[in-house]
Amino acid sequence: MLDRNKISNFAENYKIMTTIVLKVKDKKQLVALMDVVQRFKISFSGNMDETEYLLSTDENRESLEKSLKQAVEGETRPIKTSDLWK
Repeated sequence: MLDRNKISNFAENYKIMTTIVLKVKDKKQLVALMDVVQRFKISFSGNMDETEYLLSTDENRESLEKSLKQAVEGETRPIKTSDLWK
């Protein structure tokens, strides 16, 4: 149940620009939260780590798994640092 007094007290004790960390337990909660954020035009930033990002889509996950398998099986080739962006 939503306790409006707790929310009011919380808001009174914080500056206008406050960072709040919210931990969602599933996609449904995240979608609902992002809907509220967008409706109120609240700026936000996420902090998806690299592993989370790489595994976020089937295509990314498959590419990463393929690369890891190649590395484990020795299917790699050395590349000079100077050749990386040619």
